[in-house]
Amino acid sequence: MTTVSIRTGNVEGFFARARNAALRADRSEDFEDKMTISFEDPDQMLLLLSGGRRRIMLEVMKRPQTVQDLSKLLNRNRSTIVKEIRYLEQKGLLSRKRTQARENGSEVFMEAVAPKIELVAMLG
Repeated sequence: MTTVSIRTGNVEGFFARARNAALRADRSEDFEDKMTISFEDPDQMLLLLSGGRRRIMLEVMKRPQTVQDLSKLLNRNRSTIVKEIRYLEQKGLLSRKRTQARENGSEVFMEAVAPKIELVAMLG
């Protein structure tokens, strides 16, 4: 199971984590199935999962959803959902999954890259 950590930190912390990963690789240790997204500014981290984006993530973490499904579930405009999904995709939290539709064509479902997301903010 993949775990996503979203954290604040500085360049030194980033390089410390990279050094630790390199040491584990040198020792042929297994890596956790983990992805980390780091922000130097806690405000930027909070923008990532604003109220609307957080609601989208919670729904797709339950099960993959289409844009239309999300629009209905969250009672939000389709174009707003599309904009928020693009942002979450760019940040690496969502991915697209194309499936064969019952009728002509296919459907695109949005799914979370991990079943759980950890938020870590360091202040000071």
